[in-house]
Amino acid sequence: MKIQNIIVIAVVFITVSVRAQSKKQIRDLKVKSETETITLYKDGKESSTYKAEYQVFDKDGNTVQDITYNPDGTVHRKETDTYSGKNKTEEVVEHPNGGNDNPDNTPPKKYKKTSWKYNANGDKTEEDVYDAAGTLLNKTTFIYNNTGDKMFEVEYDGTGKVTKKTAYGYDTKGLKTEKKVFGPGGETLEKDHKFTYTY
Repeated sequence: MKIQNIIVIAVVFITVSVRAQSKKQIRDLKVKSETETITLYKDGKESSTYKAEYQVFDKDGNTVQDITYNPDGTVHRKETDTYSGKNKTEEVVEHPNGGNDNPDNTPPKKYKKTSWKYNANGDKTEEDVYDAAGTLLNKTTFIYNNTGDKMFEVEYDGTGKVTKKTAYGYDTKGLKTEKKVFGPGGETLEKDHKFTYTY
């Protein structure tokens, strides 16, 4: 095995190990940020080193900022997360041509803002997606029964019109056994999704 292959495997292993850290570990160790640096090799020799990713954490271990970089140092993707109680808002800006593809301050080529709302049990109850202008693109609501099982999932377009509705069924143990998908007029789009389990 060539030396550069060994280095690549080592980098991948280190990255996976870092990602395996739990939010609890980040919180308990009071980690404020994490920087991932990658060393590239060519013909068995070190050719360059660059900062690949930078993450910032809050006191609860939540990721509040995640920036990935191209080898030339420009920003490739920037994600910002804010938390309000149990609710979360995520803004993602992608620069497919590097960080300098927006010289006249026009909206980035790729931008998406998603916000989630949760109930007291921590179940997601609403998901809203917006474009760069702040226009609502689509909304999804989630309805649960008294035992916390998701019963319905309703999708809407930006005008509030229903585009799809999904219904779920469960057995007496609370395991999902059925899923049916309906169109905006109640017509069946998908049915008889069956779930089986092994023990």
